[in-house]
Formats: sequence, structure tokens, C-alpha cells
Amino acid sequence: MDDMAGVLVRPLQLLRSRPHNTLDRLSVYEGVSRDELFPAPDRLPRVRTRRRWSLPGFENEDLSFASLHEPIEPLFREHYHARSRRIQTVYARRIRPKGSEGRPRLLYIHGYMQPETMIEEHGLLAGLARTLNVEIVHLQPPYHGRRKPRSSAYDGERFWTADVVRSLEAMRQTVLDARTLLSVMLDESPNPVGLSGLSLGGSFTAILACLEPRFDFSAPFIAHMDMGALLRDAPVLGAMRKDLARFGWTPRDFGDFFTRIGWDELEPVIPADRILLLAAQEDRFFDAEVLRTMWSRWGEPEIHWYPTSHMGFLPHMPSAIGHLRRFINRVSLP
Repeated sequence: MDDMAGVLVRPLQLLRSRPHNTLDRLSVYEGVSRDELFPAPDRLPRVRTRRRWSLPGFENEDLSFASLHEPIEPLFREHYHARSRRIQTVYARRIRPKGSEGRPRLLYIHGYMQPETMIEEHGLLAGLARTLNVEIVHLQPPYHGRRKPRSSAYDGERFWTADVVRSLEAMRQTVLDARTLLSVMLDESPNPVGLSGLSLGGSFTAILACLEPRFDFSAPFIAHMDMGALLRDAPVLGAMRKDLARFGWTPRDFGDFFTRIGWDELEPVIPADRILLLAAQEDRFFDAEVLRTMWSRWGEPEIHWYPTSHMGFLPHMPSAIGHLRRFINRVSLP
């Protein structure tokens, strides 16, 4: 199923825009401190709230605010500020089941190439909120959903490409947007906020567990945070590998760059007993051995393995959500 996913996205990726070769501009990120590379939000943004829909037992709202992101690389920073862009506005959807007052809350980040759909909102997110009995705030990363440029052929087209400057800035912006959204949620209520995400959203869940101690817990689904291994393995990243090869880079070169900017030095700032990992044994996107290495380095937090592939994980979601519910109740309630 994982290999089939790679085959199915090839026709779509033929429509992708040609990435710029920005490899000669990456030196500006080397030697930069962690706080400069991944800064904490320096202020609370002005948040606009709009009611979306109301179903029996649920409330749903849109949250939006201006991203606090400031690119590091000079040419991309000039491009970013040259005109108003859709990625400069952060969008999040809040789904609050009735009766969840006083419960912990969950910030959720979706995966790569995942569009905003009503099926996801009414099915996955509403079902997740009801099963966990928690408020869920769903963050859209840059270049996805309403943050997708009008010229993009598909969601996430410009998020993860051989234009490494833009890809790294998209990662930096996702991390800062999530930390800003956390500040907004904590300003609204002192109830604890945990973090979860699926696939690439799970990678950001892991990354944020290493950067943001204000999260009460972290639960990455089928993901690790080794970017070189992800580029090497993921069937859907064939176009990115091909474009980088034209520029003279291999997945190992890509991983070495992340090592040079201090990626391998990231370790959780959340205690191991507040981390839950859910993994697929036959994952062709996020290699199981890479995930086991991360699990060991992280102090062996709770982990549950499923005998399936990355794309085959969906039928196991009820079981995974059950583990997440028990985990949240254990770590966040008296």
C-alpha cells in the first residue's frame, strides 16, 4: 500500500512547479542558535474567531491570526514580505464536544498533502474529539488547505520540495505557528494542552516535544523526526529526490545538512512518561528501525506497534485512539 501511494501521486507531481536550486544559500542556517532557528513566539497575535457549524453535542469555530514567522535567509525573506501571501495567515479549526469543559485539550497537526475536507472535519476530528472527550484545535501547516497558494496544483506542493530553503522555512513556520497557537490556547484557559499529529504532522509533534515544554503531553502517530531517512524512504517523495539529484544532492546530503544545523541534538523537553508513540512495523515512510532508535534515545516512552504499513494504519486508528484516550486520562487528570 505504501508503494502504491507513491505510484498514485506521480501523475499529480508532474504538475508541480519547478523548484529553485537554493543549496548554495543554506550556509546562513549553520551556526545559528536553536532559539534563532526555532524561536518562541514573542507576543500574542490578534485572533479572529468565527463560528463554523453546530451539531448536537459539538461546537465548531475557526481561529485565524497573522503568522509571526520571520524567514532567516535574506532572499526568501524578501520574497516572503514582497506581498501578502496566503501562508502568512494561520488557520485552525476548534471542535469542542459538550461536556469537555475542564478536560485537557489537544492541538492536532495533519499530514503532508492532506487537504481540508468536510470528511476529515466531521469524521476524523469530530470523532476523535468525542472519543477522547477533549477540545481539539486543528492547525493547518503552510501551503495546505486555505494556506495553499492559488497557483499550487495540490495541497503541500510547495511545502516539501528540493527548494530546501523554502522547505526549511516552511518547517520553521509550522513550529512557530504551533507554539503561537499554544500561547493563544493557554491565554484562553489554564487547562493543559497536549499535542498529537499523524505522519508528517507526527514529525512536528516529535519536534515540538523537543522545543516546547509548555505542552502537557505529546503523542506522535506513525512518525519519527529523521528528515534524511524520511526523504530516503517515503514513496511519495520521489519527485523531491529526483529534483535534488539534479541539483547534486542525495538523501544522505539532505540528512547531513540537518545534522549540521543541530537537528540530531534535539531531545525531548517533555518527560518520557508524558510521551506516547504509535508505530507501524512495516512502515515504508517512517522506517521502524529509525523510530526504535528515537524511542531508545528518548528514554523508552510508552510505544504501541501495529502489524501494518504506513497507509495501512487507518483500520488500526480506533485502537490507536483508545491508547491515546487512556494515555491522556492517565497523565492529565488527578
